[in-house]
Amino acid sequence: MKIIFYAAAVLAGGSLAFEGAIAGQLGTVIGELESSYYIFMMGTILLGLITVFFGKGNLSNIFKAPKWNLTGGLLGTVYLTILVISIPFVGIGVSMVSVIVGQMITSMVIEHFGWLGSEKITISKERIAAIVCMGAALFFIF
Repeated sequence: MKIIFYAAAVLAGGSLAFEGAIAGQLGTVIGELESSYYIFMMGTILLGLITVFFGKGNLSNIFKAPKWNLTGGLLGTVYLTILVISIPFVGIGVSMVSVIVGQMITSMVIEHFGWLGSEKITISKERIAAIVCMGAALFFIF
């Protein structure tokens, strides 16, 4: 059953590469910030419609959530905008591998300390080896 979630995650990663490429090109035509704004506006409209028809939660509970939980939207904006700016200069491959390296390092630190409600998973030599391999991949793809 886990294989379905692994496959979905790989698909999500692939979609990010497409999104980055599309957003980078759009940014050269309409401007970097405008490209990010357009993508988030379209996403908001689409997700709003999906939520209206299929949502099962309660958006009014957003006022009950811890304030730090609400920073995800800001971080997503930073992520996309940096990609829009960087992809035309360094390419999709370097940008995506850089994103993955950053995600791996940060997620390992978060899990190691159990921050943000995550399960504590100690940084092991195997995990460090994975980071070294990804660093090597970044070096070779650059």
